[in-house]
Amino acid sequence: MRIGVFAGSFCPVTKGHVEAIEQAARLVDKLYVVIGKNAKKQYVIPADARLRMMQEAIAHVSNAETTICDGMMTDFCDSVGATVMIKSIRNAMDLQAVIDLKDINLEFWHGDTVFIVGSKLYRHISSSLVRELAALKQDFSEFVPKCCLNEIKKYLLK
Repeated sequence: MRIGVFAGSFCPVTKGHVEAIEQAARLVDKLYVVIGKNAKKQYVIPADARLRMMQEAIAHVSNAETTICDGMMTDFCDSVGATVMIKSIRNAMDLQAVIDLKDINLEFWHGDTVFIVGSKLYRHISSSLVRELAALKQDFSEFVPKCCLNEIKKYLLK
């Protein structure tokens, strides 16, 4: 069985995340979608809420399981027997970040780090963009899964 990991902070989950997870799920038998906790980041949405929203957003992806990890992602990969970490790229900056991540991952884990290219429909969407639009009191509803919109608004439109 080929087990993969697709990790991110998903603060908040976007339609681009969902599309990338759908793509990643087609590449493996089992996909763990992991809500990571980065000690350097301050999140406006708590991890448990991000987990619930992601579970709802990808409920239709039958081979995906959502969880939280607050340690090294390579340790998580080892713990579930993952052989591949899948990252989505939208642009050249994302590509460089994934190249750097692949090099770091090799220091701690013997799996493969690969990337998929996000759909051109969603490449311009990022969690940062959604948060910025919310801060500017602009409509961001077209960028996030409809099933998560109200909960995202609860955190971003305070």
